[in-house]
Amino acid sequence: MAPPPPSPPPVSLRVVVLFLRVLTAIFLVITVIILSTNSVTIDSQGTALKYYFKDVYAYRYMFSAAIIGLVYAVIQLFFTISELATRIKNPINYQLDFYGDKIISYLLATGSAAGFGVSKDLKDALLALVALDSTDPVDKFFSRGYASASMLLFAFVCLAVLSVFSSYAISKH
Repeated sequence: MAPPPPSPPPVSLRVVVLFLRVLTAIFLVITVIILSTNSVTIDSQGTALKYYFKDVYAYRYMFSAAIIGLVYAVIQLFFTISELATRIKNPINYQLDFYGDKIISYLLATGSAAGFGVSKDLKDALLALVALDSTDPVDKFFSRGYASASMLLFAFVCLAVLSVFSSYAISKH
């Protein structure tokens, strides 16, 4: 006789998981919006230079990490809502949650670290090398980089907590 199927996690835990998945998606959407609209025009000795987020490789990496994380968050959001509606979870989904949360959280953490690092170093280097009429545009550009890196860090924290929940769930099944 086959063993009975595993019981799903309590409803309250599933609601917390849903909340954290929604929060992760919101943080990632904010990151993508801030980064994709980030540009600056620098006037240096009569020459106007236009820079976009895509001109900074670390911002590209951060943007890519946010997009990949957002796709993962939306897929997991769909699975979580489906699980809440049907109260049935495929045993494969426990492992998908566990490994997916780990991998994507590490990707978000490295993207956030890259954003913080380049915002600090590149801002200092740019201000030291170029004689600018005003530093306000440069400050605004890199402040947006800091803001998007912060949102990515918050998304990482949400996924890290979800990773703890998924490891709890995988150990029960």
